[in-house]
Amino acid sequence: MKKLTSFQIKNLVAFISFCICFQLHSQDIVPGAGQIQKYLPILSGKRIAIVCNHSSIVGESHLVDLLIERKQKVKMIFAPEHGFRGTADAGAHIKSGLDPKTGIAIRSLYGSNKKPSKDDLKDIDVLVFDIQDVRS
Repeated sequence: MKKLTSFQIKNLVAFISFCICFQLHSQDIVPGAGQIQKYLPILSGKRIAIVCNHSSIVGESHLVDLLIERKQKVKMIFAPEHGFRGTADAGAHIKSGLDPKTGIAIRSLYGSNKKPSKDDLKDIDVLVFDIQDVRS
């Protein structure tokens, strides 16, 4: 078998990289939240809490709104910095309360409260975490 030259190896690597990129680009990439048909059966009938923010979007809807439309039992929303719907400024105090759109209880996970308490989770069957990781 003939040994490949450095030039041939570089061209082969470039060609394989191109093929992989072309294949990935030609396929639709669907985030987990957008594959509702796969996880809805797991959530069905369960009391759900969701750690989410304004990045928790499926299509054109917030994940919480989508689950409510699908008759799921969303009982609690845990909101980090910027709040559940992304209306708070960076560093602003996030208050616990009710979501005006759905009436679901919101617990702040920003400031001194960094995680759900045992009381917050006592009537919850499933905790869903859906926050995009954005780093620079």
